Amino acid sequence: METKNTARNINWATFINARVHPMRPYKPGLREEQVRDITDACELVKISSNESPFPPFTTALAAGERALRTANRYPDGGAHELKTALSARLDVDEAYIVVGNGSNELLMLLAYATLGVGDEVVYGWPSFIVYPLMCELTGATAVPVALNEREEYDLDAMREAITERTKIVVLCNPNNPTGTIYTREAFAAFMDTVPRDVLVVVDEAYFEFVAADAETNALEWFDGERPLVVLRTFSKAYAMAGMRCGYGVMPVALAEALGKIRAPFNVNVAAQAMATAALADNAELARRTTVNAEGRRRIEEACEQLGITYAASQANFVWVHAPRPQGAFQALLKKGIIVRDFGDTPALRIGVGSPDEVTRTIAALEALVEEGTWS
Repeated sequence: METKNTARNINWATFINARVHPMRPYKPGLREEQVRDITDACELVKISSNESPFPPFTTALAAGERALRTANRYPDGGAHELKTALSARLDVDEAYIVVGNGSNELLMLLAYATLGVGDEVVYGWPSFIVYPLMCELTGATAVPVALNEREEYDLDAMREAITERTKIVVLCNPNNPTGTIYTREAFAAFMDTVPRDVLVVVDEAYFEFVAADAETNALEWFDGERPLVVLRTFSKAYAMAGMRCGYGVMPVALAEALGKIRAPFNVNVAAQAMATAALADNAELARRTTVNAEGRRRIEEACEQLGITYAASQANFVWVHAPRPQGAFQALLKKGIIVRDFGDTPALRIGVGSPDEVTRTIAALEALVEEGTWS
């Protein structure tokens, strides 16, 4: 049958969801090739994205290589082997576990499954950029709450920010970008007073880096009934940022809801195999986190000697206060050190690299202070 072109032109301004227009795409840290033209350094130190400076665990690489031989087949859509391993490690039933393409995907799935216009989401700020994004895409109202004077999540203030319209409260512990943590006592008090019809989402992407004597493990409060979600990832301490694999522990009803809206094969075959193998390698995890803690200590001690203030970190980065953040950021780039800036916010996030990269980072900071570039 002959059809006629009616000469109608699409109007993208109205065709695209109106909520998308004011949004800005996520701005990742600079890639090495973007810096080559402005630095004389032969080797670059990329510490802008909170990645591990080391390759994945040897056991994980071997498992991934074996899994790639089956890449002609779809991965296990239920990630059963990984969920079984997680269930044993976390001591929770598999029915409570959801595996995602990074914990980032799980945050967005939680938003799509629960939020709508009129709902409110309370979260600390500054924090992970995905939290306000959850609101922008669903029409929910963002309720950012300022960090306290120690640049930690202010749980008392967040409790006060909860209203009858609040549906989700998101806590990031340790917080990105400050690296700070709240105490176990503060979290216990918060959980005792938060309304039982508010979903508490605890983002513990950097959980493995926290010192044992400072640890607040939100899973201790999970009973399958309380509206609590705990999110973690293999991207950071397990050195699998490029594979995109995270997981969440949540009530069954919520896990089933996410199962309905997630992509059928959202975690690739190599990521599942590598995560399962890495999870079993406790010795390597302990070694990596020890190296990170030492590097973090060195950066913090250097800052103290140089008169640079910072937030006390329990992550794989340090939030360093910079009176002229853009000037310091550009000066570090010229020396081959790629850190993360946050516009006019007077601070830089400096990742903990390998021991050699930490040495070079400290040398660059010393040079900037001596040159007067930092202040």
